[in-house]
Amino acid sequence: MSANTKAIIAELFDRGDVYYNLQGSTPEAVIGSLAKLAKLPKGVDRAALKAALLAREGLGSTAIGNGFAIPHPRQRLLAEAGTGFVAVGYLDEPVEWGAPDDAPVTTVFLLLSSSADEHLTALSGLACLANDQAFRTLVEGQPVKSAIIEFLKSRKSCA
Repeated sequence: MSANTKAIIAELFDRGDVYYNLQGSTPEAVIGSLAKLAKLPKGVDRAALKAALLAREGLGSTAIGNGFAIPHPRQRLLAEAGTGFVAVGYLDEPVEWGAPDDAPVTTVFLLLSSSADEHLTALSGLACLANDQAFRTLVEGQPVKSAIIEFLKSRKSCA
């Protein structure tokens, strides 16, 4: 992961929040819970967010393996630059999500981007982190946001 990608990911995590014991026994229910709880930028409608997330999920699972999913809308919902974020949701119970490795999802990263470049950078960076054993070990402990950001700042690359 490049220094630029790391900086973008850290900034997105910094703008997002962490949610514990996220409820839902299906991907759709988890997405509904996340859309209901997420602290959204001005002008983003919760119902529109939920609909956009479900529509994207309908195209194919956003589970990427190793217990992670990255729900994200297909189209940009944020008009203002610098409002994108990654929110972390630790699920109350693992959920079957159709992951490529068949592992149930335990952690979701809600990604809202304010540009296509930010979106693609975030997706690739999150995928890299999901394959990093040290990051997976960190997330198993359900860390607070500052611990995730500190990890990103201290990590040279995904391993």
